[in-house]
Amino acid sequence: MVDKKMGMLIYRYNENEDLEVFMVGDGDNVELPKTDFNTSDDFEIGTGIPATDNEDVIELDGEETPNKGGLRETAIALEAKMEEKMKKFLLIREEEGNFIAMKEAVRKVIPHQYAILKELKDVLMERNSTKYL
Repeated sequence: MVDKKMGMLIYRYNENEDLEVFMVGDGDNVELPKTDFNTSDDFEIGTGIPATDNEDVIELDGEETPNKGGLRETAIALEAKMEEKMKKFLLIREEEGNFIAMKEAVRKVIPHQYAILKELKDVLMERNSTKYL
């Protein structure tokens, strides 16, 4: 059985329409903010926000990390407009993190979290490409 730990990924588009994500850590090593949630059901129970059939919530699968004893780090992604609702559930203080460009986050993120960032980017690209069909 694979243990799961859920991160929280808050994203936004800046004034130039570039994708940015909220990350914590020092300048060279950043990671997703941690939560107490292990599953999307925990997220729903803890926040009162439905994780399924909710266009404001994107469930990201991540990948198993063998060097961490089979831990699968997943994430819930929320657009920054949901940030105020989620602040009390993030295990960080706002001053410990900030929004950084997706390209920079991909270069600096902990390697096993790269899959989560890539999945978010793919989901958002698909949403944007089908938005005008």
